Amino acid sequence: MRPWRGAILLAAAVLAGAVVCSAKDQAPQAALRPASAAAVSPVSENRLHAAFDHLYNLEFADGVRLFEQVANAEPESATVCSFWSSAILYEILARQGTLQSQLFVTTNEFLRHQRVPPDSKLDARFHSVIKEAETRALRRLARDPNDVDGLFALGLIRGNLANYLAGVKADYLKGLRAGEESYDYMKKVRALNPDIHDASLVLGVHDYVIGSLPRSQRFLLFFLGSSGNRERGLMYLQEAAEKGEFLRTYAQVLTVVANIRENRLSQALQTGQSLLERYPRNPIFMLEMAKLYRQNERHREAMQLCRLFIVEMLAHPHNPRILGPEDGLIELARVEAAQGSLDRALETLGRVKDVPNVNPRVATQALLERGKILDQLGKRELALAEYQKVVASSPDPDMTKQARNYQKRPYRPGASN
Repeated sequence: MRPWRGAILLAAAVLAGAVVCSAKDQAPQAALRPASAAAVSPVSENRLHAAFDHLYNLEFADGVRLFEQVANAEPESATVCSFWSSAILYEILARQGTLQSQLFVTTNEFLRHQRVPPDSKLDARFHSVIKEAETRALRRLARDPNDVDGLFALGLIRGNLANYLAGVKADYLKGLRAGEESYDYMKKVRALNPDIHDASLVLGVHDYVIGSLPRSQRFLLFFLGSSGNRERGLMYLQEAAEKGEFLRTYAQVLTVVANIRENRLSQALQTGQSLLERYPRNPIFMLEMAKLYRQNERHREAMQLCRLFIVEMLAHPHNPRILGPEDGLIELARVEAAQGSLDRALETLGRVKDVPNVNPRVATQALLERGKILDQLGKRELALAEYQKVVASSPDPDMTKQARNYQKRPYRPGASN
């Protein structure tokens, strides 16, 4: 049942964007603020959007600081406290490599991604903020069971916990249960106020993913209390992507994934390019778009983005390190290999080991990729030497398994390896 597990990770991540809807039939220059669960002061609202902008540009320190300021300035709002917990979780996932390696991936590859234990202080802070957000939400709901801020916040909290359980702890069953609770809370929010379009994000992912499963798996999930509808899910996702307030950007990320799955590649590329333009300081978008261009055989655009990514990583390294030039070198080598320039790709992969403070996992990936290219070139002995280096040094059990398989049988593109 792996396909639905990937959905838990995507469905629970709470990131952000912003949109202002113009009012119709009003006086000139008048505007209506989008319906939102976060009823906060104008100053706090501006800070929230600024915080999300930092977050989506991977500027965690500035983003989390602003979320904390808003949460302290709005002690009655459970939703803003939930946003704060989302920001901390996003940093945990980014440090693990979960987000940047799987952002636009529609397969179950992320399930094999080796989990890196989270920083203990960051982990403790996440759980502390989650607890505070839940306390606020329950206090509001004790006064009014239909309080939208409290219900929406609990939906976000359960979503964050689902994300944490699946993405950080690899506990998919508990993650599924938390995701179902998140869905139920967002259904209540939508019933009370259909104009809070952010709630449609969770509803859309849930319905689309479960509705896209094979009938046998949907039948089994039905007995676990889960059901979905693919077409309705797409409608919800598009609604959140067009009309949402705080979750609009993440909904757009998910529409990229959905469009790839539906083979609507031009729409996926268009939305992805828009995200890249709006968040130019986020290299994850740049690298993921390079991958998407490569997969669609638009090699020139892919190569340009790879080179731009490498320059950006050299000029503005992350602290803590999330991505580095080595990530761009591996993708560049894959583009070169896709063009048939295997010798050039081999040379590019050889440069990975020379990157200062290179990520050990990425360095090992480069060795594995070199072995695969050497196999394609018919240089079996050299390929075996690279595979042995992977077996001896890999921090990732999955890469070790792949290397051992290739030691037994040479790598061949398109073959079941």
